[in-house]
Amino acid sequence: MKRTICLLLILIFILRIFSITSFSSPVNVREYLNGKFPAIFSFYLASLEDLDTYETEFIDLLEKLPTNEQRTYAREVYKNGFSIELLDELKQWQKTEEAPSWQKTEEAPSLKVAYPSRSGQRIGGSPLFIFGTTDASPAVKVTVNDEEVKKFDFRTGNFLTLVEVPKEEEFPIVVVASRGGERTLIERTVIYPRLWEELPRNPLTIHSTHIQPKQDQVLKEGDKLKVIIQGSPEAEAVFRIGDSSNEVSMEEVNDLPLPLEGQGIYMGSYTVQAEDVPFLRETSPQIITVTLRREDKEVSRELPGKVRFASGLPPRIVEVTGNRTRIYQVKENSFILHSSTLGGDGLPTQMVGYYILPGTRLEVIGVAGNYLRVNLGVKNYLIYQGDVKEMGNVINKPFTGLSKIGLNETKNEVEIRFNTRECIPFLIEDEPQQLRLILYGVKKSENIIQEGEAPSVQKIEIESPVQEESDAAAITIGMNQPLAGFDYRWEGTELVISVRKLPQISEDNPLRGRIIVIDPGHGGESSGAIGPGDIHEKDVVLEIGKFLQSMLKDKGAEVIMTRTKDINVDLYERIDSALEHNADLFISIHANAHAEGADAINYHGHMTLYNYAYNQKLAEIILDNLVERIGLPRTRVWKRSDLVVLRRPQVPSVLVEAAFMMHPDDNWYLLQPKYQREFAGVIMNGIIDYFLSL
Repeated sequence: MKRTICLLLILIFILRIFSITSFSSPVNVREYLNGKFPAIFSFYLASLEDLDTYETEFIDLLEKLPTNEQRTYAREVYKNGFSIELLDELKQWQKTEEAPSWQKTEEAPSLKVAYPSRSGQRIGGSPLFIFGTTDASPAVKVTVNDEEVKKFDFRTGNFLTLVEVPKEEEFPIVVVASRGGERTLIERTVIYPRLWEELPRNPLTIHSTHIQPKQDQVLKEGDKLKVIIQGSPEAEAVFRIGDSSNEVSMEEVNDLPLPLEGQGIYMGSYTVQAEDVPFLRETSPQIITVTLRREDKEVSRELPGKVRFASGLPPRIVEVTGNRTRIYQVKENSFILHSSTLGGDGLPTQMVGYYILPGTRLEVIGVAGNYLRVNLGVKNYLIYQGDVKEMGNVINKPFTGLSKIGLNETKNEVEIRFNTRECIPFLIEDEPQQLRLILYGVKKSENIIQEGEAPSVQKIEIESPVQEESDAAAITIGMNQPLAGFDYRWEGTELVISVRKLPQISEDNPLRGRIIVIDPGHGGESSGAIGPGDIHEKDVVLEIGKFLQSMLKDKGAEVIMTRTKDINVDLYERIDSALEHNADLFISIHANAHAEGADAINYHGHMTLYNYAYNQKLAEIILDNLVERIGLPRTRVWKRSDLVVLRRPQVPSVLVEAAFMMHPDDNWYLLQPKYQREFAGVIMNGIIDYFLSL
């Protein structure tokens, strides 16, 4: 019996030695590092490929060292790679406790300032956030301009603070990390340029760039030419068009949009008259000249944007050719003076959150810079000239009756067809369980024929005219269940709306058979946000994505990754892969960053983003899970129409901002493999809850 016990003990001892020093095959570095070190050191060591015997021995020895020495060796691996000599040096260090030669530079704390990254850096807002990393130790103190930093995590050495920066000065930033009597100091300077400054009253001046329009415009009878300038305050301002002696008065504006402030902003407008242009042609470009006067002083400036007037010409029709054509609604109740706008006319725009179909015909009412002006109902929109082709003087005949609706339902989708006889423009308003189409150039017929049936359709209602828009019809398509995606296309002159039906979900395993695309954001040349220890967003979200991929597969889901390594991936390719695989979900994973001037101390935590209304529920469920399980603050569920990966309506899509890279509290969770795994698990649970809620 004793002999048997001895043999077992010897065998256990041999197996233990074997498990530490040798493997029959390389060991996965992420799994082997899990939980051994603070996450920032694990990232340095994760630059290794699959581990061999020497590397695992190195890591096991490294685990026994104090934190500061772990950081030193881990950084050396990250910088120069692993070598047998490094292992020997570590063994020697443990025997003699003598620091290696490349560590003996100083005993003061290490210090790296990630932002601002250089002296002379121009910033766009105040307060300025300053973040970086030092030794992970409660004995270390970090100050910025003699004030202790507001956030310091001694577990990682990461710090963050805010400093108010005055405008127009080269402002010094002095960061000091100290331990006992030793200290390390880094100095930087930043410049916060004044985006806007009131001009002096004298001498009488017109600003050279704060003027609108900046690009040429083509206007027709009834259109307004808006002229905006910055000049010396308390003056008389007028503008003239071409050789005309008529002066148009301008008023000094007091109610200014940000960041404008102070006095000296002048605005005037002129409504184009029929007599401004000979009938059936377009004038040559007319120069706009602005003049300021005060007492016996006068100054004038020609604006870079010229204007042409057109009257009596046949309708100018264009046809959309681009597959990803966007239109932009013009916001006519505001203006921008200090920078360019899409149309070069000073009017801000808002992107419509979906693409305009190829083949759609639009009537051009004017030109604004490189964009064409079109009317949809009572609102003005811009469309890029390169996305359309000219159709000559073809008359765009409005179809005066919407008379037939076709319905068809299959296992996976419902099709609704509208015969419009022309590829007319339309807008889409979506809600979680219905679509509302506003078609321009269409009126409701007295007798509408409905062909086919679709049990999943609750209602189809047609409203014509639509409030004040006499040439439009609104079609509301209500469904008996929440949307799971929708599509729209032209088949000839028939508008086809496809509404995706909800998948069949198993309550026992909601993920079985589901196709899910996981998109780790950024990659390759796009680093994304950068954390205090030179850790990039692209690396963090890739790790979370890989964990999520593994978890979803274990539950029976089919998972498509937009990337599995550090490579460039086109934004359109990311979401298009979801369409190609007919995915049930598209989840883009990111780690957040702050805009300059934001309260980076108090505003941090989890965020989710969506575009279409039917995706809001998925975004809210995932955010609820993150807040409950990870425990960082809730920021918001944010509707965004400008993000490429959220612009396809065919697939339920959300973007998850797991946490903020620069914030030490968030950073602690983002960098540790065990919490990366937990982020993935929480997102998976959110997906499960979403499917079960359908």
